[in-house]
Amino acid sequence: MSTQANSTKLKALVIGRHGQLAQALHATIPAGITAKFYGRSQLDIRSPDQIEDLLEKQQFDLVINASGYTAVDAAESHTVDAFALNHLAVKRLAISSQKRGIRLIHISSDYLFDGEQTKPYRIDDIPKPINVYGRSKLAGEQALVEYHPSNSTVVRSAWLYSPFGNNFVKTMLRLMIQVQQLKVIDDQFGTPTSATELAQFIWQLATQDTLSPIYHWSDSGITSWFEFASQIELLGRAQGLITNPVIIHPVHTRDYPAAATRPRFSPLDCQQSQAIRIAKPWQENLNDVIQAIKRQAKEF
Repeated sequence: MSTQANSTKLKALVIGRHGQLAQALHATIPAGITAKFYGRSQLDIRSPDQIEDLLEKQQFDLVINASGYTAVDAAESHTVDAFALNHLAVKRLAISSQKRGIRLIHISSDYLFDGEQTKPYRIDDIPKPINVYGRSKLAGEQALVEYHPSNSTVVRSAWLYSPFGNNFVKTMLRLMIQVQQLKVIDDQFGTPTSATELAQFIWQLATQDTLSPIYHWSDSGITSWFEFASQIELLGRAQGLITNPVIIHPVHTRDYPAAATRPRFSPLDCQQSQAIRIAKPWQENLNDVIQAIKRQAKEF
């Protein structure tokens, strides 16, 4: 990006102000970058006019799209809404950013894949989404490639958790404090991702001379939702957040019906990304997040 050669301050727009990734990006802004964070009340990315007006007036060097329709089950019955945010809005961002030479980093998902293979998905594996959410995210990726091919990238991630917002880790901790027994699926496998680590990876991408079209990023290691929950219980107890006895029962996906079908196995192969940043094991990152949640215990 030409602005990087001419200025020590990179001006970034982060879309999705109230999401956990945007909050993690806010907490990890590096020196040399200034960022503005916009939620829907400041910018409705479904509106081409609002996008055009903002990018024209503010003259950003970088846009990070951390927003989207993320309600996987609701997407099955709200297809138009899912595609409006995950596809059409991305297309409009791509067109407006490309026209002005703005670098665009867009966040995508492991749910692009059908989960039928037995090894982590590489960036060149062919997506085969099995739910509306996954199809909408794939359409967004394709729009980015078509309308902003030269200075943009997709960062696929999975199973996001953090001290911010709503996520599996915080939900499990709340439930473990309130109840004595839980049922958690043990036959879906993936790669948890600390939003803080993902945010730091994204900021590093912001200053790369060139970008690959796609990156995969997650914590290292593969786990099931059941094993993930069991580790949350172990670390939550060690931190004194959980004091009552809790029994976690493993259950099969078929015993836990949901509107959207999930991939059985969707870990991401992040080998390419390790040249930029080394991923830490999910257990280590989870411990850091639970410690942060403990410091903010009044929030839940």
